[in-house]
Amino acid sequence: MKDHEVVEAFVAYLRENGYPGLCIDRRPEKENRQSKDIDAIAGPFAIEHTLISTYQNQKAQNDWFTKAMAKLESELPIPPYELVICSDYDAVKKGQDWPKILNALKNWITQEVPQLADGEYYFDSLPRIPFPLRVEKSSDGTPGIYFMRRLPENNDSLPSRMFEHLTSRKKIQKLIPYKADGYTTVFLIEGNLTRNKMFHAIRLAFPDGLHHDLDEIWYVPTWGNHIGKFINLPKWGANKK
Repeated sequence: MKDHEVVEAFVAYLRENGYPGLCIDRRPEKENRQSKDIDAIAGPFAIEHTLISTYQNQKAQNDWFTKAMAKLESELPIPPYELVICSDYDAVKKGQDWPKILNALKNWITQEVPQLADGEYYFDSLPRIPFPLRVEKSSDGTPGIYFMRRLPENNDSLPSRMFEHLTSRKKIQKLIPYKADGYTTVFLIEGNLTRNKMFHAIRLAFPDGLHHDLDEIWYVPTWGNHIGKFINLPKWGANKK
């Protein structure tokens, strides 16, 4: 998923939820040749996007995961609900009998999942699927089937890497001049964690809050080419308004 696609989807979400006619007016990052700048100006909003990798070497690891699931996604119809299927980080491996596993997953998704009520589930053992699955079904979510991997429990480096990523690249600082110009500053975070896990990691990385001049902090989970639900995160710490 490219940065500009996520930003465009976010503006479209705002347009459909209280800001009719909203569109991207400018892309300062492309216009400013003197210094790094924010991703977009859309109406009253100044928007900066960043991608948080939830574990080291995530892109290389996800390339294999994406390839393993792409065929299954292409064969399944889009359901009238959001279905997130999460496997353990190391469950998807080369050498497994993936034709059989994918066929078993396909049968289970099409035959059993429609009978499930909305909610979160843990399946320790399913026929011909050699690893446990965590499943979340939501009728008011974004329709589609989204595959992701569960972050290892010992991923203690995430908050420190998040701190390094955001401070070294001066992502937040790029928004500050726009606050002075009267814009509503929006920091849009993209990742592949659940809302609660991402929020927990951000709070550990920045216990006093991100910055007092940030008006809104949003999070969106993405999986491959899928964009999940945009979530407005609450403020916290000393910088809470």
